[in-house]
This record gives sequence, structure tokens and C-alpha cells, in this order.
Amino acid sequence: MQDVESDLLDMVEHPVFVLEPDADGVPRYAAFNAYARNVLGRPLDEILGCTAAELYPGRLGEVAYTHHVTAMTSAKPLIYEILLPLDGVQRLLRTTLRPVCDDSGAVVRIIGSSTDISGGHGLREARTEMATLTSEMEDFINLAAHDLRTPMRNVSFIAEMLREDFEDLGDGKLDLINTLEDIGKNAMRLISDVLSHAQATSLANQTVHFDFAGLVEEISTVLDPMGNCVIRQADGIVEGDRTATQIILRNLMDNAIKHWTLCGTAAAPADQQALELTIDLAELEDGFFEVTITDNGQGFTDPALLFLDTGQLRVDSGFGLFGVRRLIHARGGTLTVSNRADRQGAVIAFTLPGRRVTEAPSAQKIA
Repeated sequence: MQDVESDLLDMVEHPVFVLEPDADGVPRYAAFNAYARNVLGRPLDEILGCTAAELYPGRLGEVAYTHHVTAMTSAKPLIYEILLPLDGVQRLLRTTLRPVCDDSGAVVRIIGSSTDISGGHGLREARTEMATLTSEMEDFINLAAHDLRTPMRNVSFIAEMLREDFEDLGDGKLDLINTLEDIGKNAMRLISDVLSHAQATSLANQTVHFDFAGLVEEISTVLDPMGNCVIRQADGIVEGDRTATQIILRNLMDNAIKHWTLCGTAAAPADQQALELTIDLAELEDGFFEVTITDNGQGFTDPALLFLDTGQLRVDSGFGLFGVRRLIHARGGTLTVSNRADRQGAVIAFTLPGRRVTEAPSAQKIA
């Protein structure tokens, strides 16, 4: 090629090359701009006159050469993607070949240009990995919920058997049997909610009207059947995703109760005998409602790391704090965690789409 044309190609900030057929019609490099040479890491005299099969090693060069021949023989533009070892790393290039024909229609030159799409390729791989992880998590939840149904049914069945012909002596044993049956029934209801979420085909909110205090009490019955914790919850009717709210509340409350049981009571002051949870409800101006959970435990050593920066599923906390975060973020909500100013507990707040309403429509049953 003429020196002027080569100088013009060298001004282009993308890999650009030119192929010309030799006497046998074999496409060989006739130009290779400075940007492409820098990426390839080879001088111009080692490139000109070579075919792609000679320039690039192994199967990669053969694939590129096949595309060059196809564009040469078809006289039609061609776009392809190829992974090449450039600049010491594997790079995914999207290459466009545009044939230039003479008056007879024969290809006399092919102008090629490449774009490095390695970043986008990595993003697609990350999305695929995340989709796979999400699918595996949902499959696990689905399977676990199904497996839990049978033992929970057995709990209710055993409670019914114990109640038959039971003589109440006033020693509280009948109350324990009733509590056992309530645990089984509430657990079955929670399992059904988890299943309905795991089996959802989209992340769209399942909006219903539900009694917020009733939901908290339902969860409390399962997590704290003996009433060892002091749980105060706000009243109100919420228009929002009940299943998502239930899953998030259950895991955050369960985490607080477990933490208190394992290490809270041992370090609690003498006048602090029980875990206290205060669950507030507020409506925000941007179409979201906010739930705030405050406890009187020991707080977190590093709340940001525990809840926000971890990518690991915690199998010891139900759906897992990672799953809670994913569930909230998938619906456009936020999760914030901090310790109380007096260091006497933690404050966890999350938002979800929805609103607090004065009363539910009369035609709609409150879930």
C-alpha cells in the first residue's frame, strides 16, 4: 500500500488491517496499522505478506484465515468474534471484514477492523454465573421447602394424637400441645409462602394488602413459640409484596434471636433478661415503605461486611443474609445496617415498593 494510506491507518485508534489476494487468490496482510501492531506486539515486517494462519498460532489462526477466505470468495461483508492471545492476554475481538471489488466484481482488497469486546464478554459471563447461582439458590429453596412440609405435617399430626383422650390436669401440658400444633400450622404457612416465591417465574412484585402486625405475630409464633422475646411491632395495613416482606422479616428476626441465644444473654446486664425487638413501619415519599428493626443485643463488629459486602450464602440463617440482600435489591429496595449510638444493639432497615394504607379495599381480603 502507499505510504500515505498507511499513515492514515496509523491515525485510527482501533485495530485496522488490509488484506489483498496474492497470485493464487490467498488473502494476505497488506497493511496493519500502528494500533493493531501495538496490541499484537510484533513489528510490521513480520506481519506483511503473512496469512492469518501464519500470523496467529494453532486453531485460532486457522479460524481467522477461514473467515478471510469466506469474505474474499463471497465478496460480502462479514462480522465474526474470535478469541486471540494479544498483548499477553486472551482478548475477545469482534472483527468486521468489508471487501472492495473492481469493476468486474472481483475482490481486490478487504478492509478489516476489530473492536475489543473482552469487557462485555466478561460482563456476560458474570451475568451467566449470577443467573446460574440464582437458579441454584431457588432450586435449593424449593427442594428444602418441599422436604420440610412432611415433618411439619407430622408435628401437627402428633399434636392432634396427643390431644385425643388427653386429661387436662391444669399443669400446662395442654397449652404445650396447643403451642406445638400452632407451630406446625404456622410453619406450613411460611413454607407455602417460600414455595410461592421460589416458584415465581419473574421478579415482579406480588402486590396485596396485608396486616403488618399480623404478619410479624405470625413469624414470632414460629421463631419464639415460648414468648421469651419482647417483640413490639407497628400496626398498619401495607400494600406491597407480602411474601418478600415475610421472608426478609423472618430471616432478620431469626438472626437477631439466634445471635442473642448464642452470645447475647451471657454478656447482658443483670436487668436485661430478654431480647427486645422493636419493628417500626413507615411510608416513604418515593413509592416505598420502610421497615426498621431495632434490638438490644450486642450489635455487630462490622455490619457493613456482614450484610452488605458478603457474597456468600449463610446456610445457618435460613434463606441467608445474602439471599435477603438479593431479594431486596431485585425489587429496587435498599438495606442499611448500623449499630445503635449507645452501642446497645443494632438497627436494620430495609425498603420495598409499596405504601402504608389506612384500610384495605373492602372487596379484597387481607392476606
